[in-house]
Amino acid sequence: MPELPEVETVVRELNDEICGDSITSVEIFRSNPIVQGDLEAFQNQLIGRSFKSVPRRAKYIVFHLIPSGHMVAHLRMTGKFIVCGSIDVPNKYHRVWFHLNSGKMMIFDDVRCFGTLEFYKKLSDSKALNKLGIEPFSENLTVNYFKSKVASSKREIKSILLDQQIIAGLGNIYVSEILFHSRISPIRITETISQKEWAEIIKYTKSVLKDAIENNGTTISDFRRVDDKTGKFQQFLQVYDKKDQPCTNCGILIQRIIQHQRSTFFCPECQH
Repeated sequence: MPELPEVETVVRELNDEICGDSITSVEIFRSNPIVQGDLEAFQNQLIGRSFKSVPRRAKYIVFHLIPSGHMVAHLRMTGKFIVCGSIDVPNKYHRVWFHLNSGKMMIFDDVRCFGTLEFYKKLSDSKALNKLGIEPFSENLTVNYFKSKVASSKREIKSILLDQQIIAGLGNIYVSEILFHSRISPIRITETISQKEWAEIIKYTKSVLKDAIENNGTTISDFRRVDDKTGKFQQFLQVYDKKDQPCTNCGILIQRIIQHQRSTFFCPECQH
């Protein structure tokens, strides 16, 4: 699933490609379960509206529209947006076409159909967005924030960092990398994390995500940018998907374990 850097890459490209353009028509080739709610209402609410801006909130893409309204998208496992010139025939994975006044098309493509598109008159009506925790780049992400939320928690630290209601946008790839750089074992119980270690987690959360964004995210299998190119951060991963490869710090082989039905990669020597 695309994580924060991948979604940030997408929204930056969408802002360059579609802001100021308007929607002239919407074609839906497969609705269930991608388009949420009434299909005709979804189409009618979008037609004639222009794109004001396309920011990111956690792993969600938010299309702010003129004169009003918002389209909220989640890519899930295999969803992607493609902006291109007009075409006549959809391929088998095209789910929704947005025809634009400029002559361009914005296509929502999704192999597995786990992605979602929703329209809201008021963004505050989105229950999913309302549940999200703090953004990783927020100035309010501090040691005191974590201590107030989870300092006495018996949960493992990896579970805490993946909890979207505590910190929004992190996923399996980047949490593995953040904990490696912080030298903290993913199975550590959260209440044992010291103030200094929380500061390291915050430091590397910001730096790992920043580096990933600068490299247009990570492409392990499905992620593609708006121009259909892959990200490059996979070239810089230290532990994720590196089972039985030597740690770049100590040479001990990277281990893989399962936590909450997800793979975790870490160095048993460097991370304590």
